[in-house]
Amino acid sequence: MTKILLRDKLDDCLTRWHAAGFDVVGPVRKNNISQYATVEKADELDLGTILPDRTLKDLFFPQTEPMFSYRISKQKIDTEEYLPPGRQRIIFGARPCDASAMAIDDPLFGWDYQDTYWFKRRNETVIVTIACTAADEFCMCTSLKLAPDSTQGSDILLRPLGDNRGWQVEELTDRGREAFSRIEGLLEESPAQTAALADVPVKFDLDICREWLQNPENFESHFWKEISMRCIGCGTCTFLCPTCHCFDFQDEGDTYTGIRRKNWDSCSFALFTMHTSGHNPRSTQSARWRQRIMHKFNYFPGKFNMNSCSGCGRCTRECPVDMGITETLQEITKLSQ
Repeated sequence: MTKILLRDKLDDCLTRWHAAGFDVVGPVRKNNISQYATVEKADELDLGTILPDRTLKDLFFPQTEPMFSYRISKQKIDTEEYLPPGRQRIIFGARPCDASAMAIDDPLFGWDYQDTYWFKRRNETVIVTIACTAADEFCMCTSLKLAPDSTQGSDILLRPLGDNRGWQVEELTDRGREAFSRIEGLLEESPAQTAALADVPVKFDLDICREWLQNPENFESHFWKEISMRCIGCGTCTFLCPTCHCFDFQDEGDTYTGIRRKNWDSCSFALFTMHTSGHNPRSTQSARWRQRIMHKFNYFPGKFNMNSCSGCGRCTRECPVDMGITETLQEITKLSQ
């Protein structure tokens, strides 16, 4: 028999997880924005939204984060390192595309250096995803060869039941099994029918796009200027992308005391590649948009054998000038036909 978690047991689940020392995080709607935040009660969860406005990335790679403080005296320099709080947490109700993004970024943060901040949070977090039964016109997970019930990056996958009374439980990792052992007595065994998955049409041919991007002749194509004409370089697409990971270091303080911080940055910004000499190798918005597409679908897969995109569609959904990755890859697909 399959394990079933009923909706009316969710408050009891949260109580047990809290008692076991877990923080519980889930999609919450506040001030008309849906984002992942700590919850105490089940009715705080916004489980009906197709996709939260903000991503899981915020929880593992904060927009700004102190690295260490320093104090300079005549005889020595004292430093104090900041580390993430060592508290376990369960993220309940994430979408598969957001969880997939965590798995996409894992090799990046562990490539030539193990990022302590990233992996400490990853190792102390259980991600419980809910398979999607609804999608909008911006969703494109299937175009990235993922699915509304992708298990990549998830510890537990919940499949909604057809009668909407709860979810069928799929335990995917030991970390997930351990967390759900805390609520074992609250789970039922039933052959209940699951709801149909969301229908997410394939919007472009990923293989064709990657082949086009790998062709050196297309690097200087006039296409890049045409497709990026509307881009205003605001960075919305990168800041709302669950896989974008560019950052910069800034020292805040004075000559003798201060804090070094890690802050998000964006390849969409004009100053991102500005040299001290004043030279900028990507001085136009078309060059910056080309870099964004090339990185996600050529350079990143060339190094890590996966695309730096999970198909969430936020880049297009929230773009103030109505463009995004989907349109670009659709146009590349047409160019190659």
